[in-house]
Amino acid sequence: MSSHSSEAREIVRDVPSRDDEIEVLLSPKANRSSNRGWVAPSEFSLNTLETMETKVANELSDFCKADDDSQKTWSRRFTEKVLMKMSWYYPNKRNESEPRLEDGWAFYEHVTLARYFQRESRSDPVERAEPGEKNKRTDLYSLFMKGFSMNDFGIGVALYFNTMIVMAFALIVAGFMSLPNMIYYASDEYNGEQLSFLQKSNSSRFFTVPLSANCENFVWAECESEYCDIDRLEEKNMEFMTNNDESIILVKKNNCNGGDGPPFQQGMINFGALLTVMLITYLFNVYQSKKQVVFDEDKVTASDYSIIVRNPPTDAYDPDEWEAFFSKYDSKGIAVVTVLLNNAPLLKQIMFRRTLRKNLQNWFPGTNLDNEEELQDKLDSHQYQPGGCVAKVVQCAIRPIVKPLNMLLHPAEIVEKLKAVETQINELKKVKYEVSDVIVTFETEDGQRLALETLSTGRINIRYNRIASKKPEELFRGNHVLDCGEPEEPSAIRYLDIDTNPIKCIIQQTCTLAFTIGLVALGGFLVFNTRKSRGPFWAGILVTTMNVLIPNIAKILVIFEQHASEDERQKSMYIKIALFRWINTAVIAKLTLPLSQTLQSANDNLIPAMNGIFISEMFLPPILNILDIMGNINKHFFAPRARTMHQMLLCFKGTPYNLAEKYTDVSKIIFVAYFYSAINPPLLFMGAIALMIRYCADKYCIMRIWSSAPYIGPKLSTFSRRYFLSFAVIVGALVSAYDWAQFPFDRICESQETSPLFSATTVEPFFIQNEFTVPYEEPLDIASYKARVCNTKKCCQEIGTGFPPVPSVFETEEFSWMTEDQQRLSKIFGWTSVGLLIAFAVVAFGGNILKIILSLFKGIYKPVGQDQKIDFSSIKDIDGYIPQVRIGSYAYPLLACDIDDLDQTLIGWNDPGTSYDEYNMVFDVDHSSRKRTSKIVGSTRFCGKLRSHTDYQASGNHDENVKPIFSIVKQWDLTDRRGALSLAF
Repeated sequence: MSSHSSEAREIVRDVPSRDDEIEVLLSPKANRSSNRGWVAPSEFSLNTLETMETKVANELSDFCKADDDSQKTWSRRFTEKVLMKMSWYYPNKRNESEPRLEDGWAFYEHVTLARYFQRESRSDPVERAEPGEKNKRTDLYSLFMKGFSMNDFGIGVALYFNTMIVMAFALIVAGFMSLPNMIYYASDEYNGEQLSFLQKSNSSRFFTVPLSANCENFVWAECESEYCDIDRLEEKNMEFMTNNDESIILVKKNNCNGGDGPPFQQGMINFGALLTVMLITYLFNVYQSKKQVVFDEDKVTASDYSIIVRNPPTDAYDPDEWEAFFSKYDSKGIAVVTVLLNNAPLLKQIMFRRTLRKNLQNWFPGTNLDNEEELQDKLDSHQYQPGGCVAKVVQCAIRPIVKPLNMLLHPAEIVEKLKAVETQINELKKVKYEVSDVIVTFETEDGQRLALETLSTGRINIRYNRIASKKPEELFRGNHVLDCGEPEEPSAIRYLDIDTNPIKCIIQQTCTLAFTIGLVALGGFLVFNTRKSRGPFWAGILVTTMNVLIPNIAKILVIFEQHASEDERQKSMYIKIALFRWINTAVIAKLTLPLSQTLQSANDNLIPAMNGIFISEMFLPPILNILDIMGNINKHFFAPRARTMHQMLLCFKGTPYNLAEKYTDVSKIIFVAYFYSAINPPLLFMGAIALMIRYCADKYCIMRIWSSAPYIGPKLSTFSRRYFLSFAVIVGALVSAYDWAQFPFDRICESQETSPLFSATTVEPFFIQNEFTVPYEEPLDIASYKARVCNTKKCCQEIGTGFPPVPSVFETEEFSWMTEDQQRLSKIFGWTSVGLLIAFAVVAFGGNILKIILSLFKGIYKPVGQDQKIDFSSIKDIDGYIPQVRIGSYAYPLLACDIDDLDQTLIGWNDPGTSYDEYNMVFDVDHSSRKRTSKIVGSTRFCGKLRSHTDYQASGNHDENVKPIFSIVKQWDLTDRRGALSLAF
């Protein structure tokens, strides 16, 4: 075997990794060490990996045989027909003991990627198939297929694509409305008919859109001596010239539009365009609020039937007690009750142990890790020597950095970690865990709504348990006021963090937000210096690169936060990513560049710089998404060198995507386009093009590249459009008000004095003042008036933090630069922006503040949408609230409750060839509350409940009176709910 393949074998043991695994690895207790001897997990064996992989391989081989070339992706066809024939690409090809690469690609296309049932006619509706469906023929979704809705991928995803369409339309409308301004900026009326040789040679059109307010026409104005201190001119980055004895100073003044302010007509066109997009945004809010109700009614989920009790008695473990209390609200009964415990410390240690065991198994494939002698022999004989350049770099440079995170550990180090974790688990299983939350699933939507309407009450009543506020039958145990609400979707609940302290969460988010602000400042510093030294092209590349990297940093930051649901986690990420992207892309350039460089045409000035950034943003992120660099490295480098089926499947899990990141990307484009709409209106069209490119690219990625994400409801979409998209328009209007007030951005105010140089027949030589003083050899075009720039306290057009942006706030007797049209325009924009800010604050926050105040004193629950009149038990493809946690070292989630008496379809996924027992953490701890000790080997998907399986063996040591250490789920058989279970993920 080649040295490259041996290097890869050493690296592949620990990759790929996922965010949830990192979160477990960063657990403080996980880093403790111990000198005690090796302790086996329990009397049962966790080492059924070899049997499991054989069964999984058999299942995947069936997919390989059934697939013809027309049903495969082009990358799979190319790999199988070309790449797999090359030994350097697929070194395991002739080794029958190694997993087959074909099986990995079959897993990728049948389990990771979304598929739908084949239709007899294209007019038939599209029905999404469960991952791994075998009973019926399925096909992969395609980009241009008709008859399907993005709602198949979740309400949040459908609303995201809908947002891009509507916002692209808004930008196009604003762009067409701004066409007169673009035509004006490109005309001779604005720029003048003739440009001097120096102006032409200094202007670069590569990043300069001629339809913007970029100005290439200027004159030189003689400065009044008391308003033109050279030090102040240099401080403000003014372009100026002096004569030999510096007695006369000439400053460069923009002469576009004859040196006057903007025409009133152009300002009002921009005003009308912004008002139009505000109206479109408002109508979009109304439209999508109704659309999300339609989407929600179109896809019935468990949250439509369930309520969550956030303050149950800490000893209310019995599901029958909860069923008896809530059954009076539903004549058809209670379907499922989930009693959640505050056992996150125990679960994290179990997950950490599983991760360590997986890594150790990757070092020693086929070894029984529960056999102490066999494992010790492997450790004694193991000697790791990096075999090549890549492995040596990993060993010397990367390993020391990631080792504190328990990554890239050597076998002996893993064993030491396992000893410490085992000790922690033995201590934690003795802890008495309390009930943190209870989720009750009714048989009908009407039962859920009746319970919420009846039990809903004020926060004060809940906080102080005011039993007099409720009827006796509405009190749990006759003395407990319940805090009830509608839960998140099952896959969106973060069971490790569901018992979150609100105060602690606020402190955590404040700290991570402060860190994000520090990153914003660092990013601004880097962009400013790059633009200054390398120009706008590389500054644009840097901005786009940071915009691509910041979501990964945000993911790391939210690891240190606790969120009870995926929606709340997504909102936290949204705020951090949007803050960085908005400021990094749009605001920093405007704040860091001198005012006099706003309209000039050099590449390091504002408009060319923003065009460079925007061009990069239009194409680079979608291209990177489609290239899927890390995903292709996993599939084409690590997968062909995988030594176990487990490693192989991890390489084909697909690239995870984050909906919050996608929404912030859209809001960033909209924000930048509106932010510069006054002086650079072509960005409106460029923004629409960027959204359309992203629409196609993201649609392709979600069908061909990205892995399945947790089911995100409409809350993130509501959060985005209510606050960020609306605020982007408001900021656009506010910035436009400042832009029209500061026009023509040259820091020069005309004085009443006439310059004698204007009528002079000869002018003495002047010298340009910059890094090198050089003579100015072109004929001088000198203004008839003298100019004022700065005195000791203030400068012309210097507005600072002045608000509102109206003439009376900016202009003084000494410094006056606005024409009458400009003053009228400034007043209209300034006071309108004030009104819009007030309206935004009232609409965006007023309702929520009022709702919070009302919720203190009374219940505020109101049902949304229509009751679909469908019983929960009659829906065959609905998920239940089964506690489970995703972890990077496993291709499927880990279960955190006993499921022996549950319908397995409630779990929402199934591993081919393997029972749920292999993924159930209940079997990882020897405890008397466990119903059985022996696992069922092989797939159980064809039996409704595990208890009915022929290999089911109850434990004789089960004690029903002992307090549980895992959450409890109980299901009541109200009807014959489901048939056989098909392979699902």
